[in-house]
Amino acid sequence: MSFDSSPSGRQVGAAFFITALGGLLFTFDLPLLRLSMADQWTMIFVRGLLLFTTLSFGWAVARWMGDRAPYIAGGAGIAVACASTIGNMSYIGAVVHAPAANVVFLIALTPVIAATLSHVVLGEKVHAYTWSATILALCGATLIASQGIDSGHWVGDGLAMVSAFCSATILTIIRATGRKVATSLALGSLASSIIALTCFHIVPATLLGMGAFGVPTLLWLGLNGLLVMPLATVLLARGPRLLPSADVSMFFMLETILTPIWTWMLFAEAPSPRVLAGGLLLILTLLAHSWWRLAISLRPTPDLVPERP
Repeated sequence: MSFDSSPSGRQVGAAFFITALGGLLFTFDLPLLRLSMADQWTMIFVRGLLLFTTLSFGWAVARWMGDRAPYIAGGAGIAVACASTIGNMSYIGAVVHAPAANVVFLIALTPVIAATLSHVVLGEKVHAYTWSATILALCGATLIASQGIDSGHWVGDGLAMVSAFCSATILTIIRATGRKVATSLALGSLASSIIALTCFHIVPATLLGMGAFGVPTLLWLGLNGLLVMPLATVLLARGPRLLPSADVSMFFMLETILTPIWTWMLFAEAPSPRVLAGGLLLILTLLAHSWWRLAISLRPTPDLVPERP
């Protein structure tokens, strides 16, 4: 199995920018869900339906403009859709049942899982620095999970880790196949919405009620499902086509930096000292690893140096 392992420095730089922007948009996901003040399964239903609609519309527009990418990218697309379905439901379950800081810090396990999957399943070599970064991330996550066990919200923490595994799986599939899978993520969103509607209690009346700051619940969920998350999904789905999945998944750690700040500012939800310690370890790891990867990518290679006439 071959990968585009030697893109140009400019391509890698663009891929880092696109992925970083997608990761930044993801930091608004949890606050928008909390601001809606809807119940768990209603959030899953509405968010999934809106994401499906927006991503499918984007595919139709691209198709009209000449892009021949199929709606379902074969077996890889089906696998991504399945992982996305589980990931969507587990993520929102974590948002409801655990403090925001715990959720986003534990999702930082994504690089640990992605690096392992890339190595074991794809046979992709992982640099020693990346392994070191993932081990440090795991240590930080262990601190946070131990706080969850002591505080009684271990269910939410466990769901956050399931969501991290699903994200890492999706990144690894994209890296392995190079396929466009945004519409597969749309199918996963639709599937989670159908499961919520048919198997669990949905309260549509809450959508017309007021969420935080006197803004209707439907508006908060609409901003999340029609704008923020579709754009973030498309941007992050492009990253692994030029970058190793373990490196792309590091940008999910942007949530560990900004989402706790947003939730503290909006809801006065302050993380415990133990969670802060684990989160600080994750943040420092992200910054150090990203700096190293960017420095490597921008370093000129011999084949790019023009020969002297």
